[in-house]
Amino acid sequence: MPRQRLKPGEHGSISYAPFEGGRVRARARVRLPDGSEAQVGRVGRTRDEARSAVQAAIIERLGAARGSAELGPRSKVGLACRQWITELRERSTWPDPPVRPQTVDEYERLLGNYVVPGMGDRRLEELTPGTCQAWIDGLVRRGRSGGHSLIATTVQASGVFKQVLDRAVVHDALRDNPMTKVTLPRRRAPVPKAMTALEVYRLRQAVRDWEDYRRGRPGPRPTGSLPAAVDVMLGTGLRIGEVLALHWGDVDLDGRRPTVTVTATLVDINGRGTVRQEYPKTKAGERTIVIPPFTVEALRSIRPSRPIPNLPVFASRPFKARSELPKPQTTANVRTSLRKALDRAGMSGAIHPHLLRATVATVVARGMSVADAAALLGHQINAGVTVRHYIERLTLAPDTSAVLQTLIEVGEAEAHAQDNAKPTAPPAANPQTEEPERDASRAGAGEQWTQMVLDWGA
Repeated sequence: MPRQRLKPGEHGSISYAPFEGGRVRARARVRLPDGSEAQVGRVGRTRDEARSAVQAAIIERLGAARGSAELGPRSKVGLACRQWITELRERSTWPDPPVRPQTVDEYERLLGNYVVPGMGDRRLEELTPGTCQAWIDGLVRRGRSGGHSLIATTVQASGVFKQVLDRAVVHDALRDNPMTKVTLPRRRAPVPKAMTALEVYRLRQAVRDWEDYRRGRPGPRPTGSLPAAVDVMLGTGLRIGEVLALHWGDVDLDGRRPTVTVTATLVDINGRGTVRQEYPKTKAGERTIVIPPFTVEALRSIRPSRPIPNLPVFASRPFKARSELPKPQTTANVRTSLRKALDRAGMSGAIHPHLLRATVATVVARGMSVADAAALLGHQINAGVTVRHYIERLTLAPDTSAVLQTLIEVGEAEAHAQDNAKPTAPPAANPQTEEPERDASRAGAGEQWTQMVLDWGA
């Protein structure tokens, strides 16, 4: 009689044979999902008991993960994490990569700090929804006991771990991803903040005072570009990395409508430091922005007499003819300078570059529309198939220059009105101080700013 040919997932007829102690042994051939065959045998006290046992074993064998040459059910979670990161590193070097190098760095940080310490020694076959839930609950407790919230970090680490286990499913080292069945903590919805016109004026004054204070003092020669960088952020809504990645070839100050064009951003990559990524954060981020007069004036104040197209607008050092082009200033250095300027003005703790971006978005949304604010900031506006396949994308952002110029002018008017309303008194002489005396209105600005911060609940 010819041997029965089985399809994947099928088993042959069950045979029985006597076993020691009067028991019965049942056996059957089973064809596994990968096409290979295996013998499954079980022993019972009766034929019926042996048959039930071998049928249950066949179901278990067909449902069990077998793994691949790289990863198996007995592989440890730490190995699965390392293989996943290695694959992402390779894909981040592809043209138009599906994942950016800096994103891989962040994934690796989350795995190294939160996933591997808690789950790295477990074998994949040991993972259940219960063990994964216990790990998540432990991270939340860890944050609470440390006096700070780890809710956002827990959600991020859980998402990365789920992707690691998705890859394990692809390699048949798991049949199901247990991370799909866990409960995650709920992240608190962000509450956007924006600066008032008067606060914007105080900020611009603070960075200009800082530059004046640094001139002629010991230490590296200041670039003098912090006020211009702040004005570009306020006049465009660009991210700080996009601002510092600007080249003079991206800036047109002499046309009928002065513009800056966003084509790149600065990113921090492990092992490479701060580099200029030759495309912005998203496809929608490639845009040309009409800039208001105060931003034009700021850029003209730092424009070299003969700007070279690929010379950074915010260079780390002055450019000299026939020398190597300087690198752009790093985001870390500009943040540090901004923090020192604010500290000196008594405005520390409340302002950061992203707040400037939020302020621009708020002003444009209120003065024009939310869609205009989204287009200015380089956010993707999803209109489905029509946009994806039929409408050519407009790279010129809506002209928001008048609205943003008004923000600056209103802030200046409010500041002057406030200063004029205060009684004036001659400044007290203080020859011992290292810094020049600030007038009464300037000193009062710090106290007012502190009260604003308290009102915000910052």
